[in-house]
Amino acid sequence: MKVTIVGMWNSFPNGTEPTSGYLVEKDGVRILIDAGSGIAGHIQKYINIHDLDYIILSHYHHDHAGDVEAFMLARKVARQLRRVDRNLKIYGPESGATAKEIRRAKYSTFLPVRAQKVYTIGPFKLEFHRNEHTVETYAIRVTDNNGAVFVHTSDTCYRGSLVRFAFGADLLIVDSKLYEGFDGKVEGHMNAEEAGRLASKADAQLTILSNLPHHGEQEVLLDSAKQHPTGSIRLAEAGMTIEI
Repeated sequence: MKVTIVGMWNSFPNGTEPTSGYLVEKDGVRILIDAGSGIAGHIQKYINIHDLDYIILSHYHHDHAGDVEAFMLARKVARQLRRVDRNLKIYGPESGATAKEIRRAKYSTFLPVRAQKVYTIGPFKLEFHRNEHTVETYAIRVTDNNGAVFVHTSDTCYRGSLVRFAFGADLLIVDSKLYEGFDGKVEGHMNAEEAGRLASKADAQLTILSNLPHHGEQEVLLDSAKQHPTGSIRLAEAGMTIEI
């Protein structure tokens, strides 16, 4: 599978670079994981927006789902002009006002996600892990038909169950907005040291720190994560493409 980092900033876009969004592709099937602020415009650098039929939302905070309405409006226009004959399928948590809005939208289909349930989209198998965050939030594990594994943690505290969920990932994208020493348990976030610990215990081949903060020296995040023995660790960059 091919994974493209469309955006990776925390809270709000940084100049021309969006917040969280990851495009997953194989055999002509395209899935967008998270649709943060700015993603609807920037994904068009890589694909036609009308060719995207599946969006998976980890939760409904703005930096992960702020552009979902733009994607729904794009599909509405495409359907009305008869350029597309398929609804946009949006998977996400069942709770929250955004889920209700998606359910009501014409030309979009809402599919609630649950932990312990397996979903199949084309060559991909998707599994979900309930996170510790301020709203209903899920980590997402994508396995393709050749056994390649991509895991996106989204926002969460460090948890032993997440280690098990992410174990053996070829690509692990960890939301890591906090520098080492900051305790994110109250709001449900990991710091960079915890991200590195997760990568090490999960035996991830390539780990990418994402949902990056707008302050401080980001290389310090990388140094903190690298305290733990693991495979390669990098900082997310908009436009970065990984083949696994």
